[in-house]
Amino acid sequence: MKLGKETCEDMTKYRQISLLNSAAKVLEKVLTSRIIHHMYSNNFINKNQYAFTPQTSTVDAVMALKDYVLSSIDNGQYVAVISLDVKGAFDAAWWPGILASTRKLRFPGNLYKLCGSYFKDRAVF
Repeated sequence: MKLGKETCEDMTKYRQISLLNSAAKVLEKVLTSRIIHHMYSNNFINKNQYAFTPQTSTVDAVMALKDYVLSSIDNGQYVAVISLDVKGAFDAAWWPGILASTRKLRFPGNLYKLCGSYFKDRAVF
């Protein structure tokens, strides 16, 4: 439960706790590393991608936005910024769609199979 909300009855104020054993944590790190390597090796990462990108942070994204806004204003252009926060986006990830994307992005067979195995019969309890 979030601090200061100890008496709150709203279930959205509670955070689930996911516990993985050490082997699963290592597997996740290896899997993530291989996916990132494949994406970079094949130029599938947009230069404006900041989330889940090594050596970047939210500060980098905000600074790039600031530079873009200031440059546009200097050129006499109008700027509108729309921010979107999809609540629970990762909680509702559709594993078959993600797996289909790995095939479309030509993941190597072993990485594709490992992703499929990782997603199979996943459950939270």
